[in-house]
Amino acid sequence: MMKKTKAIFLIVLIVFIIGITMRSQLRKLLFYRYENLQSDSSLNEPIQAEEGAQIHFFKNGFAVSGSNTKFYLYDGSEMSLPFKPEDMALVGSSPVINQSTSKYALINSKFVYDTTQIPFKLVYAVEEEGEVFEIREAGDMLLIVSKTQDNFLKPVLIEKDTIYTISLESTDHSHYLDASYDPVTKGFSVLALATDTPYPSVRVFNFINGNSPQGMLSLSDSMFYKIYRTQKSVVLVGIHQLICYNVDGSIKWSINVPNCYIHHYIPLGNDFALYFPKARFSGANTVYVRSNGEKELLELPYGLTDIQPYRSQQLVALDRNGNLVVIGKNGNTIKTYTLDIYPVRLYWSSFAPEGFYILGRDNMLHIYTLNKADSRKDENT
Repeated sequence: MMKKTKAIFLIVLIVFIIGITMRSQLRKLLFYRYENLQSDSSLNEPIQAEEGAQIHFFKNGFAVSGSNTKFYLYDGSEMSLPFKPEDMALVGSSPVINQSTSKYALINSKFVYDTTQIPFKLVYAVEEEGEVFEIREAGDMLLIVSKTQDNFLKPVLIEKDTIYTISLESTDHSHYLDASYDPVTKGFSVLALATDTPYPSVRVFNFINGNSPQGMLSLSDSMFYKIYRTQKSVVLVGIHQLICYNVDGSIKWSINVPNCYIHHYIPLGNDFALYFPKARFSGANTVYVRSNGEKELLELPYGLTDIQPYRSQQLVALDRNGNLVVIGKNGNTIKTYTLDIYPVRLYWSSFAPEGFYILGRDNMLHIYTLNKADSRKDENT
């Protein structure tokens, strides 16, 4: 009887140890990617932003823009307005950044400044009655889309270090919709709505080396609203259709799917990805497009917002639970950070790669900094 009791006790002990070990391994399996990310207390206090404010990054810092704009260094300390005295007479004491790229900012809807230097350098000013609708970088050129007096959108190009605009040939009788640039071939494409036909028709104007025409594609049976250029093709996005045309006008591939107009564009070096939060096709929600125009379908986590490129062709985003997630280019979750606030918007810039700038529900902008160990771990993943 004693031997039997010892045997039972030993079996129970072994089962208990195995259970504890398995529980530990399971917990590690489930939660090893999760880390708590606290705002950096060594930096300045969180920044109060207005409702609907936008964050713009430039080489030496960032700006929080609402009814006016305040400028900060990357650690959150406020800096003076980065304009020369003569420019202050143009932009005023409370300038507003409407849009920005990595090298340029649109101020007060009228003035375009080069932000790669302090003070900023004025590169373009629209006519007094005019208004700049959009700016886009295109290699050594800058696309400026102005709104005409009859409310049409007209694109022009400005070469680096010049003040002269270049009109895009053959785009007359067309209302600008979107544009895209390929840095490898320096190919440039403009999507426009025809204004000289009695029926809806869109046109794709392809250029090479700036404004040298490369061909025009006319599509009268479908409407598209976004365009993305690759080396030898263009991807067009409509309400329920995604289609890729070769520059010569032949179809490379197409996908029919509801709600594909709602999407996030993610540049990944010479490739890019389109993430569709409300659409699924063949079990996927993302189209990865390579520089040659070939596509690959991926499934990224559901409910991502503010998706943007991160280190080494990774992605960073907010998930539906309010976590910050780092995702590999194959769609796999590399790491998840839980935050000490409820996030509304996420910002990350290659100018300040160690930091995340996160706008909370209370409109406070918090700065989070990865420690060196995390940074090395992310880079080697």
